[in-house]
Amino acid sequence: MHNPPDTPQALHLLYEPAGFICAFRFEEGRARQMNWNDLVDYRPVEPAFTWLHVKTADVKIQHWMQHHSGIPDYITEFLLSSDTHPGLHATPDGVYGTLTDMKMEIGDTGTEKGALHFYLDRTRLLTLRTQPLLSTNMLRQKVLDGGDFDNPMDLFAELLRCLADGFNARLDKLNDKVDDIEFSVLSDRRAEDRSELSGIRRQLAELRRYIAPERRILAQFHRLRPSWVPLAALEDLTHALDELNELHSTVEAVYERAKLLQEEIASQMSEQMNRNLMALSILTALLMPATLVSGIFGMNVAGLPGLHDEASFWIVMGVMGGLGVATVAFLKWMKIF
Repeated sequence: MHNPPDTPQALHLLYEPAGFICAFRFEEGRARQMNWNDLVDYRPVEPAFTWLHVKTADVKIQHWMQHHSGIPDYITEFLLSSDTHPGLHATPDGVYGTLTDMKMEIGDTGTEKGALHFYLDRTRLLTLRTQPLLSTNMLRQKVLDGGDFDNPMDLFAELLRCLADGFNARLDKLNDKVDDIEFSVLSDRRAEDRSELSGIRRQLAELRRYIAPERRILAQFHRLRPSWVPLAALEDLTHALDELNELHSTVEAVYERAKLLQEEIASQMSEQMNRNLMALSILTALLMPATLVSGIFGMNVAGLPGLHDEASFWIVMGVMGGLGVATVAFLKWMKIF
């Protein structure tokens, strides 16, 4: 498969680096797993091709990239960099760039992103990451399950579909939460619905920021139409672009639903506050005449009538009750109560 390394600098490559995640050789559409020693100096010949997935932080991986990968130095420097800005760069023989993906095991509280660097040419797909990502994990599982891939572009298109599937799974969870909140709002509003919707809208906005660059990269790739890419593989790329476009439309729709529900909750809260203020105003109006009478008769001044008449208490109470009834009648006549 390759010539054994005979220099001290290359000898350490015989030992599998910690940054090596997986490698596959594809022949006639079928994948065969490779170990590190198999691929150190391996160069596939068309129509065979390989997929290598590694961590960028490993020193051995960096040494292999710089001295054994056969990738131009300026591309190697980019692939090993910490650049997380999504983008696509083309060369006469291949393409390379950065994709935005979600990290694995982030729970239900966020959509923390990670960067996936990639290099694609006629005979290989090379992916590099710093932390575990959903898309490459899903792609590796599909390859292990016997997925059929005819060329590197087929594999790359499947990677993009895995990327969309990861976003879709996250979107489905958020959509279910919006459904629950919508039912709650239309029936018996919960106090925490408004804050929960704020969190959902924030996550949807993050998804939208992740998906938009991927769509731009795919559209750019589709416009380039590299000559070394088979037409059938370009069609697969078009399907992946369609999936991301559909996903973007779904994110926008769910975002608008969450926004409308927040507005509905705000309207309900405002309506409830207005009702409470109305009840308080009516109660204040009912008690105002009685408060006035009790205030007058509570004055400790000489000449206050009824101080020595036993019936005066009941007379005052009757006057207060009558004023209350008159206030209610007045409010009904004004159609306020």
